[in-house]
Amino acid sequence: MPSQFDTRDQTLETLLLLDGEIFPMENGYWTKFEVYQVNPNEHIPHGIRYSLTLHDKYNHRVLGFDNAHGIKPIRKRYGDRKVTWDIPTSKK
Repeated sequence: MPSQFDTRDQTLETLLLLDGEIFPMENGYWTKFEVYQVNPNEHIPHGIRYSLTLHDKYNHRVLGFDNAHGIKPIRKRYGDRKVTWDIPTSKK
């Protein structure tokens, strides 16, 4: 059990140990982890490259999460603008 003065990050070490691990499932699907440290930079400030993929029984990639590229900002299709209408007052 690490002491309160242990400077190693146990969570990071555990994550790095998953590199290359493949977890087969009963239905033929399998997951794979790829995790390794890199020099921190503008795109990877934490210094960890990762990929988590799910494959079917035919080895086709079904789903994947990674940080190979940055997240693109959401672009609005319509511009926000305020439109003021002249509302006629009712005549009595």
